[in-house]
Amino acid sequence: MNNSKAFGNALSKIRKEQGFSSAHQFFKSVGGSKSLGLAFMSYWDMERGKILPKSWRLKAIMAALDIAPHTPRAQELLRAYFRALSGSDELIQFLAAPAAPAQNLPGRELAEAATHKALAQLTVNLTLDQWKARTRDLVTHICQCYLANTSGWVTVKELTDVTKFKPAAVKKALKTLEDGGLIELAKDKARGLFAGKMIQLLPVTPATAMVRHAIKKNWDAWLAGSSRVAMKRLTVRMTKAGLNVYRQHLAKAVNLSALYDSAEENRQASAIYLIDAGIFQVLPREVVKEEEA
Repeated sequence: MNNSKAFGNALSKIRKEQGFSSAHQFFKSVGGSKSLGLAFMSYWDMERGKILPKSWRLKAIMAALDIAPHTPRAQELLRAYFRALSGSDELIQFLAAPAAPAQNLPGRELAEAATHKALAQLTVNLTLDQWKARTRDLVTHICQCYLANTSGWVTVKELTDVTKFKPAAVKKALKTLEDGGLIELAKDKARGLFAGKMIQLLPVTPATAMVRHAIKKNWDAWLAGSSRVAMKRLTVRMTKAGLNVYRQHLAKAVNLSALYDSAEENRQASAIYLIDAGIFQVLPREVVKEEEA
């Protein structure tokens, strides 16, 4: 196996672990050439081991895959990249000690590895067109949220009861979701196609900006009338490096909530919650444009 092929295999493996079932789905979901700066066939050639990306382009691909720096997946991909460039692992070994075998991991790390594997099996990615469909308006967005977190068939009456939207608006939203390949529709009832799955958030790229803005707008409107269940606030002083490490811990904590998801739960004895974790720089004061969700 040549070194470019090994890099392609690593890229393909990580792409699948991130919830993208095919290279084409990944390419379309993150905004295509506008976000990655290359044509689909060029990206496909990377996964097939025919070409290696430039370093700046690899950075864009990692961002689109939502791979945070200093994480195991980032290290795996970068090792494969530098191995392809140098032809061996000889120099890479000077940078870090070999990873410990799984059986020798401390209990906490082993638990984290098992949790990460379980979450990877739950993760799915929507195409950009599917995101546009589900965020077309507030009614469509909330109906999709309910169906994505509820197993089995849901009637129009149930949706109107839990959302307080009018039946005509709900029916229109369901047709949009069906056309977008997000639900199955049968007369006056619908069934979500991703119930029990963890839908990966859109990557932050120029191509996804409008959709992310629509998501934020819809949630802001809906949360204005929702009850807060829990809140924890703390101000701390951190370096940029410390912040980056903490952000990884926070992301893991938010994703961990997916393990408690039970779409099959009795609907009268359960509710749907939005887990919303944010970090703000409050001092020194900087007036910046708020980033879309």
